[in-house]
Amino acid sequence: MKRYLVTLLFLITIICNQALAADKLNYNKLANEFISVLNSKDLKQVEGFIVKNFSPDALSRWDNTGKDRYVGYSMNVALFHGSLSLLSTELDTSNNRIQHISKVYSKNTDMQYEMVIDFNEEQAVTGWFVGEPPKSLDIISLTEPQLVNEVKNYSNLLAKNGIFSGTILLAKGNKVLFTKAHGLASRRYDVKNNLDTKFQIGSMNKMFTSVAILQLVEAGKVLLDDPITKFIDKTLLGKGDFDKIHIHHLLSHTSGISNIAGVDEIQYKVRSLEDIQHLYSSIETTFKPGSQWRYSNTGMLLLGQVIESVTKESYFTYIDKNIYQKANMQHSGSFDLDVPIRNTARNYWFSVETGEITENLMFQSVKGGPAGGGYSTVGDLHKFALAMQNGTLISRKLSQEALTSKPELGAENWGYGFSVRGADNNKIVGHNGAHLGMTARLNMYQDKGYILVVLGNFQSSAWPVVAKVDQLIERL
Repeated sequence: MKRYLVTLLFLITIICNQALAADKLNYNKLANEFISVLNSKDLKQVEGFIVKNFSPDALSRWDNTGKDRYVGYSMNVALFHGSLSLLSTELDTSNNRIQHISKVYSKNTDMQYEMVIDFNEEQAVTGWFVGEPPKSLDIISLTEPQLVNEVKNYSNLLAKNGIFSGTILLAKGNKVLFTKAHGLASRRYDVKNNLDTKFQIGSMNKMFTSVAILQLVEAGKVLLDDPITKFIDKTLLGKGDFDKIHIHHLLSHTSGISNIAGVDEIQYKVRSLEDIQHLYSSIETTFKPGSQWRYSNTGMLLLGQVIESVTKESYFTYIDKNIYQKANMQHSGSFDLDVPIRNTARNYWFSVETGEITENLMFQSVKGGPAGGGYSTVGDLHKFALAMQNGTLISRKLSQEALTSKPELGAENWGYGFSVRGADNNKIVGHNGAHLGMTARLNMYQDKGYILVVLGNFQSSAWPVVAKVDQLIERL
Protein backbone atom coordinates (compact mmCIF):
# COMPACT_ATOMS: atom_id res chain seq x y z
CA MET A 1 0.00 0.00 0.00
CA LYS A 2 2.83 2.37 0.95
CA ARG A 3 4.64 1.60 -2.29
CA TYR A 4 1.41 2.30 -4.21
CA LEU A 5 1.01 5.71 -2.54
CA VAL A 6 4.62 6.66 -3.29
CA THR A 7 4.12 5.74 -6.94
CA LEU A 8 0.86 7.69 -7.07
CA LEU A 9 2.49 10.79 -5.58
CA PHE A 10 5.35 10.47 -8.04
CA LEU A 11 2.90 10.34 -10.96
CA ILE A 12 0.94 13.33 -9.62
CA THR A 13 4.19 15.30 -9.32
CA ILE A 14 5.10 14.47 -12.92
CA ILE A 15 1.63 15.48 -14.15
CA CYS A 16 1.75 18.77 -12.18
CA ASN A 17 5.22 19.58 -13.49
CA GLN A 18 4.08 18.84 -17.02
CA ALA A 19 1.06 21.10 -16.54
CA LEU A 20 3.27 23.89 -15.21
CA ALA A 21 5.66 23.46 -18.11
CA ALA A 22 2.76 23.62 -20.57
CA ASP A 23 1.42 26.73 -18.86
CA LYS A 24 4.85 28.35 -19.05
CA LEU A 25 5.02 27.58 -22.75
CA ASN A 26 1.62 29.18 -23.24
CA TYR A 27 2.61 32.30 -21.28
CA ASN A 28 5.89 32.51 -23.19
CA LYS A 29 4.01 32.18 -26.47
CA LEU A 30 1.64 35.01 -25.58
CA ALA A 31 4.48 37.24 -24.34
CA ASN A 32 6.52 36.59 -27.49
CA GLU A 33 3.49 37.33 -29.65
CA PHE A 34 2.90 40.58 -27.76
CA ILE A 35 6.51 41.69 -28.30
CA SER A 36 6.16 40.93 -32.03
CA VAL A 37 2.95 42.97 -32.14
CA LEU A 38 4.62 45.87 -30.34
CA ASN A 39 7.56 45.75 -32.74
CA SER A 40 5.14 46.06 -35.66
CA LYS A 41 4.12 49.50 -34.32
CA ASP A 42 0.84 48.90 -36.12
CA LEU A 43 -2.21 50.30 -34.34
CA LYS A 44 -4.62 47.66 -35.70
CA GLN A 45 -2.36 44.78 -34.66
CA VAL A 46 -1.87 46.22 -31.17
CA GLU A 47 -5.60 46.79 -30.72
CA GLY A 48 -6.42 43.33 -32.05
CA PHE A 49 -4.02 41.63 -29.61
CA ILE A 50 -5.39 43.56 -26.64
CA VAL A 51 -9.04 42.88 -27.49
CA LYS A 52 -8.31 39.16 -27.97
CA ASN A 53 -5.98 38.52 -25.03
CA PHE A 54 -6.79 41.01 -22.27
CA SER A 55 -9.38 40.09 -19.63
CA PRO A 56 -12.85 41.71 -19.71
CA ASP A 57 -12.09 43.30 -16.33
CA ALA A 58 -8.94 44.94 -17.71
CA LEU A 59 -10.75 46.25 -20.77
CA SER A 60 -13.56 47.74 -18.67
CA ARG A 61 -11.32 49.55 -16.16
CA TRP A 62 -11.39 53.32 -15.71
CA ASP A 63 -15.08 53.69 -16.56
CA ASN A 64 -14.86 51.40 -19.60
CA THR A 65 -11.86 53.20 -21.10
CA GLY A 66 -9.47 50.34 -20.31
CA LYS A 67 -9.15 49.14 -23.89
CA ASP A 68 -8.22 52.56 -25.25
CA ARG A 69 -5.82 53.21 -22.39
CA TYR A 70 -3.99 49.93 -22.87
CA VAL A 71 -3.87 50.45 -26.64
CA GLY A 72 -2.55 53.98 -26.16
CA TYR A 73 0.06 52.94 -23.61
CA SER A 74 1.16 50.01 -25.76
CA MET A 75 1.52 52.14 -28.88
CA ASN A 76 3.51 54.80 -27.03
CA VAL A 77 5.83 52.13 -25.61
CA ALA A 78 6.26 50.57 -29.04
CA LEU A 79 7.05 53.84 -30.78
CA PHE A 80 9.37 54.99 -28.01
CA HIS A 81 11.53 51.87 -27.94
CA GLY A 82 11.46 51.25 -31.68
CA SER A 83 12.17 47.55 -31.29
CA LEU A 84 12.28 45.27 -28.24
CA SER A 85 14.53 42.19 -28.35
CA LEU A 86 13.81 39.32 -25.95
CA LEU A 87 16.79 38.35 -23.76
CA SER A 88 15.28 36.02 -21.14
CA THR A 89 11.99 35.07 -19.45
CA GLU A 90 10.73 33.76 -16.14
CA LEU A 91 7.31 32.94 -14.71
CA ASP A 92 6.54 34.11 -11.18
CA THR A 93 3.63 32.27 -9.54
CA SER A 94 4.38 33.28 -5.94
CA ASN A 95 1.98 35.20 -3.70
CA ASN A 96 -1.10 33.92 -5.59
CA ARG A 97 -0.20 35.78 -8.76
CA ILE A 98 0.89 34.91 -12.27
CA GLN A 99 3.51 37.28 -13.64
CA HIS A 100 5.48 36.72 -16.82
CA ILE A 101 8.73 38.69 -16.61
CA SER A 102 10.86 39.23 -19.70
CA LYS A 103 14.19 40.96 -19.91
CA VAL A 104 14.16 42.98 -23.12
CA TYR A 105 16.61 45.22 -24.95
CA SER A 106 15.40 48.54 -26.36
CA LYS A 107 16.93 49.53 -29.68
CA ASN A 108 16.19 53.24 -29.30
CA THR A 109 17.44 53.69 -25.73
CA ASP A 110 20.24 51.09 -25.86
CA MET A 111 19.12 49.81 -22.46
CA GLN A 112 17.67 46.68 -20.91
CA TYR A 113 14.28 46.68 -19.19
CA GLU A 114 11.88 44.30 -17.48
CA MET A 115 8.62 43.77 -19.31
CA VAL A 116 6.02 42.47 -16.84
CA ILE A 117 2.71 40.93 -17.95
CA ASP A 118 0.10 39.96 -15.35
CA PHE A 119 -2.23 37.05 -16.11
CA ASN A 120 -5.29 35.58 -14.46
CA GLU A 121 -5.95 31.85 -14.10
CA GLU A 122 -7.64 31.80 -17.52
CA GLN A 123 -4.37 33.02 -19.05
CA ALA A 124 -5.90 36.37 -19.96
CA VAL A 125 -3.77 39.49 -19.53
CA THR A 126 -4.87 41.67 -16.61
CA GLY A 127 -2.20 44.36 -17.06
CA TRP A 128 1.33 45.02 -18.24
CA PHE A 129 4.16 47.53 -18.05
CA VAL A 130 7.80 48.10 -18.93
CA GLY A 131 9.75 48.86 -15.76
CA GLU A 132 12.74 51.08 -15.12
CA PRO A 133 16.21 49.99 -16.30
CA PRO A 134 18.12 48.02 -13.66
CA LYS A 135 21.18 49.40 -11.92
CA SER A 136 24.37 49.25 -13.94
CA LEU A 137 26.55 46.20 -13.38
CA ASP A 138 29.56 48.07 -14.74
CA ILE A 139 32.04 48.61 -11.89
CA ILE A 140 34.67 50.49 -13.90
CA SER A 141 35.18 53.91 -12.33
CA LEU A 142 34.53 57.11 -14.26
CA THR A 143 36.15 60.52 -14.11
CA GLU A 144 34.03 63.65 -14.25
CA PRO A 145 35.07 64.48 -17.86
CA GLN A 146 34.13 60.92 -18.85
CA LEU A 147 30.74 61.35 -17.15
CA VAL A 148 30.08 64.53 -19.12
CA ASN A 149 31.13 62.91 -22.39
CA GLU A 150 28.92 59.87 -21.75
CA VAL A 151 25.89 62.07 -21.05
CA LYS A 152 26.57 64.16 -24.16
CA ASN A 153 26.90 61.08 -26.38
CA TYR A 154 23.82 59.43 -24.91
CA SER A 155 21.60 62.47 -25.36
CA ASN A 156 22.79 62.71 -28.97
CA LEU A 157 21.93 59.02 -29.50
CA LEU A 158 18.41 59.45 -28.12
CA ALA A 159 17.86 62.57 -30.25
CA LYS A 160 19.18 60.79 -33.34
CA ASN A 161 16.74 57.95 -32.68
CA GLY A 162 13.93 60.49 -32.49
CA ILE A 163 12.89 59.90 -28.88
CA PHE A 164 14.47 62.79 -26.99
CA SER A 165 12.96 66.22 -27.37
CA GLY A 166 13.79 68.60 -24.53
CA THR A 167 16.64 70.05 -22.51
CA ILE A 168 19.30 68.69 -20.15
CA LEU A 169 21.45 70.35 -17.49
CA LEU A 170 24.12 68.57 -15.46
CA ALA A 171 25.99 70.51 -12.79
CA LYS A 172 28.42 69.97 -9.92
CA GLY A 173 27.05 72.38 -7.36
CA ASN A 174 26.81 75.77 -9.03
CA LYS A 175 29.21 74.81 -11.83
CA VAL A 176 27.30 73.80 -14.97
CA LEU A 177 29.10 70.89 -16.66
CA PHE A 178 26.79 70.20 -19.58
CA THR A 179 23.67 71.61 -21.17
CA LYS A 180 21.91 70.65 -24.37
CA ALA A 181 18.64 71.26 -26.16
CA HIS A 182 17.19 68.78 -28.67
CA GLY A 183 14.04 68.55 -30.76
CA LEU A 184 11.14 70.87 -31.39
CA ALA A 185 9.18 73.07 -29.02
CA SER A 186 6.43 73.27 -31.66
CA ARG A 187 5.98 70.68 -34.38
CA ARG A 188 3.20 72.79 -35.78
CA TYR A 189 5.52 75.73 -36.53
CA ASP A 190 8.93 73.96 -36.63
CA VAL A 191 10.31 75.89 -33.65
CA LYS A 192 13.36 74.31 -32.00
CA ASN A 193 13.81 73.86 -28.28
CA ASN A 194 16.51 76.03 -26.68
CA LEU A 195 17.99 76.21 -23.19
CA ASP A 196 15.53 78.94 -22.16
CA THR A 197 12.47 77.12 -23.49
CA LYS A 198 9.81 76.87 -20.79
CA PHE A 199 8.57 73.29 -20.37
CA GLN A 200 5.63 72.02 -18.42
CA ILE A 201 6.96 70.34 -15.29
CA GLY A 202 3.89 68.41 -14.12
CA SER A 203 3.98 67.45 -10.45
CA MET A 204 7.26 69.26 -9.78
CA ASN A 205 5.09 72.20 -8.64
CA LYS A 206 4.62 70.16 -5.45
CA MET A 207 8.20 71.05 -4.45
CA PHE A 208 7.37 74.76 -4.55
CA THR A 209 4.15 74.25 -2.58
CA SER A 210 5.99 72.25 0.07
CA VAL A 211 8.82 74.77 0.43
CA ALA A 212 6.25 77.58 0.73
CA ILE A 213 4.58 75.73 3.62
CA LEU A 214 7.98 75.23 5.28
CA GLN A 215 8.64 78.96 4.95
CA LEU A 216 5.45 79.57 6.92
CA VAL A 217 6.58 76.98 9.47
CA GLU A 218 9.90 78.78 9.81
CA ALA A 219 8.07 82.09 10.27
CA GLY A 220 6.02 80.58 13.12
CA LYS A 221 2.74 80.95 11.24
CA VAL A 222 2.19 77.22 10.76
CA LEU A 223 3.25 74.18 12.80
CA LEU A 224 4.02 70.83 11.19
CA ASP A 225 1.58 69.12 13.56
CA ASP A 226 -1.20 71.67 13.07
CA PRO A 227 -4.45 69.99 11.92
CA ILE A 228 -5.54 71.14 8.48
CA THR A 229 -8.91 72.10 9.97
CA LYS A 230 -7.10 74.99 11.67
CA PHE A 231 -6.83 76.58 8.22
CA ILE A 232 -9.61 74.97 6.17
CA ASP A 233 -13.25 74.99 7.24
CA LYS A 234 -14.17 71.34 7.81
CA THR A 235 -17.67 71.97 6.49
CA LEU A 236 -16.08 72.32 3.04
CA LEU A 237 -14.68 68.77 3.29
CA GLY A 238 -16.31 65.37 2.89
CA LYS A 239 -16.60 62.38 5.22
CA GLY A 240 -13.93 61.61 7.78
CA ASP A 241 -12.06 62.89 10.80
CA PHE A 242 -9.99 65.63 9.19
CA ASP A 243 -8.90 66.96 12.60
CA LYS A 244 -6.43 64.06 12.72
CA ILE A 245 -4.76 65.06 9.46
CA HIS A 246 -1.80 67.33 10.16
CA ILE A 247 0.36 69.49 7.90
CA HIS A 248 3.26 67.00 7.96
CA HIS A 249 0.90 64.25 6.73
CA LEU A 250 0.05 66.29 3.63
CA LEU A 251 3.72 67.16 3.01
CA SER A 252 4.77 63.50 3.17
CA HIS A 253 1.77 62.03 1.28
CA THR A 254 0.62 60.08 4.33
CA SER A 255 -2.68 61.88 4.98
CA GLY A 256 -4.97 59.09 3.76
CA ILE A 257 -7.33 61.43 1.93
CA SER A 258 -9.08 60.38 -1.27
CA ASN A 259 -8.75 61.96 -4.70
CA ILE A 260 -10.86 65.01 -5.34
CA ALA A 261 -13.67 64.23 -7.81
CA GLY A 262 -14.82 66.28 -10.76
CA VAL A 263 -11.59 68.13 -11.56
CA ASP A 264 -11.26 66.84 -15.12
CA GLU A 265 -14.71 68.08 -16.03
CA ILE A 266 -13.90 71.70 -15.12
CA GLN A 267 -10.12 71.86 -15.74
CA TYR A 268 -10.63 74.10 -18.75
CA LYS A 269 -11.85 76.96 -16.52
CA VAL A 270 -9.98 76.56 -13.19
CA ARG A 271 -7.70 79.59 -12.80
CA SER A 272 -7.76 79.96 -9.00
CA LEU A 273 -8.13 77.76 -5.93
CA GLU A 274 -11.49 79.35 -5.29
CA ASP A 275 -12.71 77.85 -8.58
CA ILE A 276 -12.22 74.37 -7.16
CA GLN A 277 -13.39 74.77 -3.56
CA HIS A 278 -16.87 73.46 -4.27
CA LEU A 279 -15.31 70.05 -5.05
CA TYR A 280 -13.66 69.70 -1.62
CA SER A 281 -16.83 68.00 -0.38
CA SER A 282 -15.85 64.93 -2.42
CA ILE A 283 -12.66 64.44 -0.36
CA GLU A 284 -12.86 61.62 2.19
CA THR A 285 -10.43 59.94 4.58
CA THR A 286 -9.40 56.40 3.64
CA PHE A 287 -6.76 55.32 6.19
CA LYS A 288 -5.23 56.48 9.47
CA PRO A 289 -2.94 59.47 8.86
CA GLY A 290 0.74 58.60 9.20
CA SER A 291 0.19 54.85 8.89
CA GLN A 292 1.13 54.44 5.22
CA TRP A 293 2.17 56.33 2.09
CA ARG A 294 -0.01 57.16 -0.90
CA TYR A 295 0.82 59.86 -3.41
CA SER A 296 -1.80 62.59 -3.29
CA ASN A 297 -2.48 65.47 -5.66
CA THR A 298 -5.39 66.45 -3.42
CA GLY A 299 -3.12 66.84 -0.41
CA MET A 300 -1.01 69.39 -2.25
CA LEU A 301 -4.12 71.27 -3.36
CA LEU A 302 -5.14 71.58 0.28
CA LEU A 303 -1.66 72.83 1.19
CA GLY A 304 -2.14 75.52 -1.44
CA GLN A 305 -5.36 76.43 0.34
CA VAL A 306 -3.44 76.61 3.63
CA ILE A 307 -0.97 79.06 2.05
CA GLU A 308 -3.81 81.31 0.96
CA SER A 309 -5.52 81.09 4.35
CA VAL A 310 -2.37 82.06 6.26
CA THR A 311 -0.94 84.72 3.92
CA LYS A 312 -4.23 86.29 2.78
CA GLU A 313 -2.93 86.40 -0.80
CA SER A 314 -3.30 84.12 -3.78
CA TYR A 315 -1.21 80.97 -3.98
CA PHE A 316 0.31 82.15 -7.26
CA THR A 317 1.34 85.54 -5.88
CA TYR A 318 2.97 83.98 -2.83
CA ILE A 319 4.93 81.41 -4.88
CA ASP A 320 6.09 84.07 -7.33
CA LYS A 321 7.39 86.39 -4.59
CA ASN A 322 8.77 83.81 -2.17
CA ILE A 323 10.01 80.98 -4.41
CA TYR A 324 10.65 82.18 -7.96
CA GLN A 325 11.93 85.66 -7.12
CA LYS A 326 14.00 84.60 -4.12
CA ALA A 327 15.69 81.84 -6.14
CA ASN A 328 16.04 84.12 -9.20
CA MET A 329 13.86 81.80 -11.30
CA GLN A 330 12.99 84.30 -14.02
CA HIS A 331 11.35 81.90 -16.48
CA SER A 332 9.05 79.93 -14.15
CA GLY A 333 5.36 80.24 -13.37
CA SER A 334 1.88 78.74 -13.54
CA PHE A 335 0.90 80.33 -16.83
CA ASP A 336 -2.58 80.37 -18.34
CA LEU A 337 -2.46 77.89 -21.20
CA ASP A 338 -4.57 80.05 -23.49
CA VAL A 339 -2.32 83.11 -23.06
CA PRO A 340 0.59 83.25 -25.56
CA ILE A 341 3.66 82.96 -23.32
CA ARG A 342 6.89 83.33 -25.29
CA ASN A 343 9.23 80.38 -25.76
CA THR A 344 7.03 77.64 -24.30
CA ALA A 345 7.08 74.04 -25.51
CA ARG A 346 4.02 72.05 -26.49
CA ASN A 347 3.80 68.35 -25.57
CA TYR A 348 3.43 65.41 -27.98
CA TRP A 349 2.29 61.80 -27.65
CA PHE A 350 0.66 59.10 -29.75
CA SER A 351 -3.13 59.40 -29.59
CA VAL A 352 -5.39 56.43 -30.28
CA GLU A 353 -8.13 58.88 -31.26
CA THR A 354 -6.11 60.53 -34.05
CA GLY A 355 -3.89 57.55 -34.82
CA GLU A 356 -0.76 59.71 -34.90
CA ILE A 357 1.55 61.90 -32.83
CA THR A 358 -0.69 64.55 -31.32
CA GLU A 359 -0.37 67.71 -29.25
CA ASN A 360 -1.89 67.20 -25.79
CA LEU A 361 -3.52 70.64 -25.63
CA MET A 362 -7.00 69.15 -25.19
CA PHE A 363 -5.96 67.10 -22.15
CA GLN A 364 -4.52 69.80 -19.90
CA SER A 365 -5.76 72.14 -17.21
CA VAL A 366 -5.93 75.73 -18.35
CA LYS A 367 -3.56 76.69 -15.52
CA GLY A 368 -1.15 74.92 -13.19
CA GLY A 369 -1.49 74.99 -9.42
CA PRO A 370 -0.24 73.61 -6.08
CA ALA A 371 -0.22 70.00 -7.32
CA GLY A 372 1.28 70.52 -10.77
CA GLY A 373 1.03 71.98 -14.25
CA GLY A 374 3.48 74.87 -14.03
CA TYR A 375 6.36 75.79 -16.34
CA SER A 376 10.10 76.11 -15.80
CA THR A 377 13.49 75.77 -17.48
CA VAL A 378 16.53 73.63 -16.74
CA GLY A 379 18.39 76.73 -15.62
CA ASP A 380 15.65 77.84 -13.22
CA LEU A 381 15.33 74.39 -11.67
CA HIS A 382 19.10 74.30 -11.17
CA LYS A 383 18.77 77.62 -9.31
CA PHE A 384 15.95 76.15 -7.22
CA ALA A 385 18.12 73.16 -6.26
CA LEU A 386 20.96 75.46 -5.23
CA ALA A 387 18.55 77.63 -3.23
CA MET A 388 17.38 74.51 -1.36
CA GLN A 389 20.98 73.62 -0.56
CA ASN A 390 22.35 77.02 0.42
CA GLY A 391 19.59 78.29 2.69
CA THR A 392 18.11 80.89 0.33
CA LEU A 393 14.53 79.66 0.60
CA ILE A 394 14.47 78.00 4.01
CA SER A 395 17.18 77.33 6.58
CA ARG A 396 19.67 74.59 5.86
CA LYS A 397 18.37 72.67 8.88
CA LEU A 398 14.76 72.76 7.71
CA SER A 399 15.84 72.00 4.14
CA GLN A 400 17.64 68.90 5.39
CA GLU A 401 14.45 67.86 7.17
CA ALA A 402 12.48 68.31 3.95
CA LEU A 403 14.99 66.24 1.98
CA THR A 404 15.05 63.33 4.46
CA SER A 405 12.64 60.39 4.27
CA LYS A 406 9.96 59.95 6.91
CA PRO A 407 9.70 56.20 7.68
CA GLU A 408 8.03 57.01 11.00
CA LEU A 409 5.05 58.20 8.94
CA GLY A 410 5.17 55.28 6.53
CA ALA A 411 7.02 57.36 3.91
CA GLU A 412 10.13 55.24 3.35
CA ASN A 413 11.05 57.10 0.17
CA TRP A 414 9.56 60.53 0.77
CA GLY A 415 10.43 63.65 2.71
CA TYR A 416 8.41 66.88 2.83
CA GLY A 417 7.52 67.38 -0.83
CA PHE A 418 10.58 65.55 -2.20
CA SER A 419 11.23 61.95 -3.17
CA VAL A 420 14.21 60.28 -1.49
CA ARG A 421 15.87 57.26 -3.09
CA GLY A 422 19.23 55.65 -3.80
CA ALA A 423 21.83 53.95 -1.61
CA ASP A 424 23.23 55.28 1.66
CA ASN A 425 26.34 56.62 -0.09
CA ASN A 426 24.43 57.88 -3.13
CA LYS A 427 21.25 59.51 -1.85
CA ILE A 428 19.14 61.11 -4.59
CA VAL A 429 16.40 63.61 -3.76
CA GLY A 430 14.11 65.51 -6.11
CA HIS A 431 10.83 65.13 -7.94
CA ASN A 432 9.29 63.80 -11.15
CA GLY A 433 6.75 65.39 -13.40
CA ALA A 434 4.72 63.49 -16.00
CA HIS A 435 1.64 63.92 -18.15
CA LEU A 436 0.62 63.01 -21.68
CA GLY A 437 3.60 63.96 -23.83
CA MET A 438 5.76 65.48 -21.08
CA THR A 439 8.27 64.14 -18.58
CA ALA A 440 10.52 66.03 -16.18
CA ARG A 441 12.94 65.27 -13.36
CA LEU A 442 15.13 67.14 -10.89
CA ASN A 443 17.77 65.01 -9.16
CA MET A 444 20.04 66.28 -6.40
CA TYR A 445 22.78 63.70 -5.78
CA GLN A 446 23.31 64.66 -2.15
CA ASP A 447 26.45 62.62 -1.45
CA LYS A 448 28.24 63.33 -4.72
CA GLY A 449 27.25 66.95 -5.22
CA TYR A 450 25.72 66.72 -8.68
CA ILE A 451 22.46 68.21 -9.91
CA LEU A 452 20.57 66.91 -12.94
CA VAL A 453 17.57 68.54 -14.60
CA VAL A 454 15.86 66.93 -17.59
CA LEU A 455 12.74 68.38 -19.24
CA GLY A 456 11.06 66.62 -22.16
CA ASN A 457 8.09 67.37 -24.41
CA PHE A 458 7.73 64.07 -26.27
CA GLN A 459 6.37 60.87 -24.72
CA SER A 460 8.91 59.51 -22.19
CA SER A 461 11.86 61.66 -23.26
CA ALA A 462 13.33 62.36 -19.82
CA TRP A 463 13.37 58.85 -18.36
CA PRO A 464 16.25 57.17 -20.25
CA VAL A 465 18.46 60.23 -19.68
CA VAL A 466 17.76 60.14 -15.94
CA ALA A 467 18.35 56.38 -15.78
CA LYS A 468 21.64 56.69 -17.67
CA VAL A 469 22.93 59.51 -15.44
CA ASP A 470 21.92 57.55 -12.33
CA GLN A 471 23.96 54.60 -13.60
CA LEU A 472 26.97 56.73 -14.49
CA ILE A 473 27.08 58.67 -11.22
CA GLU A 474 27.16 55.38 -9.30
CA ARG A 475 30.54 54.79 -10.95
CA LEU A 476 32.16 58.08 -9.88
